[in-house]
Amino acid sequence: MELPLVHTTTCFRLNSIRRSHSIQPSPCNVFDEHLTYFFYGRPAYRDSSATKPVRDIGFYPICFVFKPGAISVPPRRLYPFDSGAFQKGLYEPAIPASQALLMFEVLATIESARRIVRGFFDADEPYLANQPKAGLLFEAAEIEADSYYHLISGGGHPDCDDRYSAIEVQFDVDLDLSARVLMAVVLPNSFLEDAPLREALLKVWRAVPLTYDADLGMRPLEFHGYVRNLVRSFYRRRRLI
Repeated sequence: MELPLVHTTTCFRLNSIRRSHSIQPSPCNVFDEHLTYFFYGRPAYRDSSATKPVRDIGFYPICFVFKPGAISVPPRRLYPFDSGAFQKGLYEPAIPASQALLMFEVLATIESARRIVRGFFDADEPYLANQPKAGLLFEAAEIEADSYYHLISGGGHPDCDDRYSAIEVQFDVDLDLSARVLMAVVLPNSFLEDAPLREALLKVWRAVPLTYDADLGMRPLEFHGYVRNLVRSFYRRRRLI
């Protein structure tokens, strides 16, 4: 079974996505390229700085869930973790910051993601729940695998969240949503009152809306738990897990 790819961003970007019917790469200061970031199966991205209450719904998250196998272009890169966290040393001492990108890029195919899940988590449900296998042992030559297992078993910085084990998939091309590549979109339920957006979502993208109550005055970071629960429940209804 193949899990969907998921892309999380803020509601601020939704109007431009609706107008262009595409998700377009943005400048990335890590790789000095225009890239779009996805995670395999797990809507793990969140802005850790979004801890202050806001009264603008634009700061709240939206999440695009793509059909497995629907993106026909090959990924630009794939990592077994969020590549951005290494800059802050959040994978140390398990993985030194100087080695995170150099040593841990893997072949950019979805099969690589599936192999990582099978090898370190056994199945999709434990991967989504960030529950690696217990007691894995590696040969002396398997340095990268041993370091990664140390990381996902609690060997990173205490401030490092579950993105240390979320498989990152990068694309460097526009992704056409009108090609019916989406399964679902997580968004505030009030957005469905917007007729052009509702038409794009239901008639052009042919995606299932997964909505949450976006009460004002909350911290955007608080909503990511809602997003994860909505996506996980959707996977179960579709028998993806």
